[in-house]
This record gives sequence, structure tokens and C-alpha cells, in this order.
Amino acid sequence: MPARSARTYYLAGLAVMLAVSFVQVWMTVVGGIAGEDNPQNQGFLGVVVTAAACAFVARGRAPAMARAMLATAGVQALLAAMLASAPITQEPGRIVVACGVFCMGWLASAGLFARSARQTMSSVT
Repeated sequence: MPARSARTYYLAGLAVMLAVSFVQVWMTVVGGIAGEDNPQNQGFLGVVVTAAACAFVARGRAPAMARAMLATAGVQALLAAMLASAPITQEPGRIVVACGVFCMGWLASAGLFARSARQTMSSVT
């Protein structure tokens, strides 16, 4: 099996990050993850803003992008805990499942960025 290059893993991580961001924004705007016209939906947009801010601070470098996506997954998990335990939440199970799927996407992106960083370091030495 041919070895994948660090660039391939980096681009895959970027694609996963952008896809998760797009789907999260789309679901929030179109129907609302927490229900239609629910102010809790703004938290989901905040997670995408967090991902963008972390990526900006990481300057697009693979090791820092991996940490940025781990931080974004943590923010997503924290949002799930906050919304699921809020008294006004109508369907906490739906929110936990949606946040879990998004967390897996952020973690997959982090893993791909970390793999890119390892490939880069192994090719340097």
C-alpha cells in the first residue's frame, strides 16, 4: 500500500473540518438543531466560529490545527452538556446525538491533522 503524503492528510483534515462546519451551519440555519426559532441554536454557530478562530490562531500549521480541532471538539461537547441540561430544552437526546456526531467530525479532522504533522516530522528526519 503506497504511503500517503503529509499534504494528503492535511487536505483531508481540512476537508473534514470544512464539511463539519458547513453541515453544522446549514442545519442550524435551515431548521435549527435545538428546534425551530430556538435561541439555543446560536451556540452551534459559536462552535463554528470557535473552529475558525482556532484555525486562524494556528496559522494553518498541522500540529496546531490538530490541537485547534481538539479544542473545537471540547467546545462542542461542552455545548452538548449545557444544552442537554438546560431547563428549556425540549429534546435533549436529539441535541446530544447531533453534538456527538459533530464531535466525531472534529476529532476525525484533528486526527488527520495530527497524522499530517507526524508524516511531516518523519520525512524531515
